[in-house]
Amino acid sequence: MGVLGAEGWAVLMPNETKVFGDRVVAITGAGSGIGRAAALAFAGLGARVAVIDIEPNGLAETEASLGGTDHLTVPCDVTDVGSIAEAFGRINARFGRLDILVNNAGINPPAPGSLEIDEALYDRIMDVNAKGIFFCAQAAVRAMGTGGGAIVNLASVSGMVGWGGTSVYSASKGAVIALTKFLAIELAPRRIRVNAVCPGSIRTPMVESNLRRLPDPERAWEETASIHPLGRVGTPEEVADAIMFLASPRSSFVTGTCLVVDGGLTAQ
Repeated sequence: MGVLGAEGWAVLMPNETKVFGDRVVAITGAGSGIGRAAALAFAGLGARVAVIDIEPNGLAETEASLGGTDHLTVPCDVTDVGSIAEAFGRINARFGRLDILVNNAGINPPAPGSLEIDEALYDRIMDVNAKGIFFCAQAAVRAMGTGGGAIVNLASVSGMVGWGGTSVYSASKGAVIALTKFLAIELAPRRIRVNAVCPGSIRTPMVESNLRRLPDPERAWEETASIHPLGRVGTPEEVADAIMFLASPRSSFVTGTCLVVDGGLTAQ
C-alpha cells in the first residue's frame, strides 16, 4: 500500500539510513495507532524516542514493540499542564535535549448531533485535541530552546471540510490547523519548523472502536472506504511516513503547511 517504513526511506535516502540518528523525538498518543506507527518508524531510522501516552497498557505494548532501541516511556495526561511539564522534564533528564515533537494525542468519541452535545463532552474533546496540542508544543519549544527543531501536529481533514464526525471534533482539528500556521511564523526565528498532517479515514483502534458500535461494522468500513477516490482507508504507517517527511531534513524549507493524507477525499 505504498508504505515506506525504514527500508523504504533507506532507498529514497541512500547513505541516510540513520537520518534521525541521535535525534530525540517525543510522540504523544504513542500507545496505539498513528502514534505507535510513528514511534516504530523513527526508532527504525536511529531516533531516540520518548513514548508518551495516558494508557499504561498502550505504553507497555509500544515499549515491547520498540525492543532494544533507545527509548523512554512516559505516562502523561495531555489535558493537565502539570502532567505535561513533568513528562517533558523526564525526557530532558533522560536525553538532555529534544529535537522533534509529534503532537499526536487526540480523541474522537461517538457524539450526538450538535444540539445534543453537552458541556462535559465539549470540554473533553477540546481539552485533549486543542489544549493538549498547545501546551505540549509549548513544553517542547522550551526544551528545544533556540537550537532549532520540528513540530508535527496531527490535525484532520475534518478540520478542513464539513464531513462526518462531530462538530466539536471538527472544531478542535480546525484549531490545530490554525495554531500550526501561527506557531510556524512565531517560531521561525528559533529555527523551529511547525507543520501539520491531516489524515482522512485511517484504520486505527480509535476508529475501529467507533465503528464497532454500529449495527454492521464491516459494512461501515466498506462505505467509509468507498468515499475515498483510492477506494480504501489509510494505514497508520502511511500517516507515519508523512510525519517523518515533515520532521526530516528533506523538508527543511517547509513550515506552516498542512499535508493532507486522505486518499483523495478532499480533492473531490
